[in-house]
Amino acid sequence: MSDDKKILIIGAGIAGLAAGCFAQMNGYQSEIFELHDLPGGLCTAWERKG
Repeated sequence: MSDDKKILIIGAGIAGLAAGCFAQMNGYQSEIFELHDLPGGLCTAWERKG
């Protein structure tokens, strides 16, 4: 059995991306799965006017 620590994250919103960063910083291999083409979750719906 391997001693590699692995974590799978479902969703590339803010929380999923942060979880992936913290996992990497703490010695885990992380892989993030996202349904849509762009990461960011609901943040991709924001539009800047002006």
